[in-house]
Formats: sequence, C-alpha cells, structure tokens
Amino acid sequence: MNKNIIIKSIAALTILTSVTGVSTTMVEGIQQTAKAEHNVTKITNTSISPYKGILRVGAATGFVVGKNTILTNRHVVKDVQVGSTVLAHPNGENDTGGYYKVKKVIPYAGSADLAIVEVEEDSVYPKNKKFSENTEILTLASEAKANERVAIVGYPAPYKNKHHMYQSTGTVLSINGDKLVSDAFAEGGNSGSPVFNNKNEVVGVLYSGDQIGHSKKESYSVYLTPEIKKFIADNTEK
Repeated sequence: MNKNIIIKSIAALTILTSVTGVSTTMVEGIQQTAKAEHNVTKITNTSISPYKGILRVGAATGFVVGKNTILTNRHVVKDVQVGSTVLAHPNGENDTGGYYKVKKVIPYAGSADLAIVEVEEDSVYPKNKKFSENTEILTLASEAKANERVAIVGYPAPYKNKHHMYQSTGTVLSINGDKLVSDAFAEGGNSGSPVFNNKNEVVGVLYSGDQIGHSKKESYSVYLTPEIKKFIADNTEK
C-alpha cells in the first residue's frame, strides 16, 4: 500500500472518528497494515524464550544479561531511579511477569549509550513472584556481520500500543566499532531493545532510529564489542 495513501487515510479517519465516534476499528486496521509493511509483528506470548528476558524499563525497553541484571540505554535510565520499578515481559496492561524494584543503576563510562540496572529478586507486585523464575538471561552473540538478518524486540510506543511487545526484522547494513546499523524498523520506546540474530543471540542494543520522515530508514544499535561485554560481566550481580 502506498505510504501517502496510508497517511491520508489515517488523517481522514481520525477526523471522522472525532466527529462521529466511529471508525476506530478501521484506523487500527490501517495501523496494522503499516506495521506489516515495516515487517513488524506483535508477540502474543511473552512468557516463552527469548521474550521472557525482555522488560519495560521506564518508557522504554531493557533485557536480562545476568542475575537480577538488566542492560538498557544510558538515556533510558535518566528517568529510572533506585526505588523505581521495571515490568517483566508485560503482554498488555495487566499481564506481566511481575514488577521489580530497582536497587542500582550503573551508566556506562564510555561513549556507548548503555547502562546496567540491578533489581531485587522479590517482586513488588504481585508479591509471590521471583525475578529469576519469571525472566531468563539472554545469550550474547560472539559476533555479527553485515547482511545478517536481525530482529529488534521490545516495547515501541508503549502507551499507544498498550504495553504489548513487538518484533521488527531487517538486515545488518554495517558494523563500525561499537555501532551497528540495520534497516529493521524502530520507534520511540524501542530504546534498550535487544537486537537478535537468527539464533536468538543478542548482537546489539537499539538506541535510535531514522525511520519516520527520513529517507534512510535506518536504526542504530550499540554493537556488543569485547570491551562492552567486559563492562556487562564486571557489573553483573554475582
């Protein structure tokens, strides 16, 4: 479907909805068509591997890299403090693996947009959940290469999408130092999302994207170099 047609149709139907109170389903249908064009799909079961290792952190995303240890972006933790809560793999507004209190935030000292978040083992809500039992530690890939297929999985536009997890697929365009560029679609809220290879191993951490209103249609991730992997290992709870 032509992108200009999609945009004009959404605008027209939004006006119609505001006047008549109808056509919401039609708007949602067009939005789903747009998602399909970007190779974006909703994850319907977030309690299975590897999705149970992904969390809502602030208004963005993070994922488990060790015992009670989450990796996300440094810019994401600007809104995350000790005592804040993170949500384990929510699947909608009510279905989660538990809320867990943040006990430590460790920004990466280098230039890469990364931070570690440590959380308590026992959930804040509901009371009977354990972080180790309701999440999983994701595997970090040994390397990635250009032209490799990848998937970004996280919580784009979490409020608009009602806290549902989405996956977008694409191809690695380039890797330069600790920067991985792909053509997989990303939106606000995807920051901190794991970038998986076809073995469900993490090759990067999404931090930005030129997707809407840009001709490049690229997304940018921190590539997990040996130095960054050492930072993760050194700051993983033992």
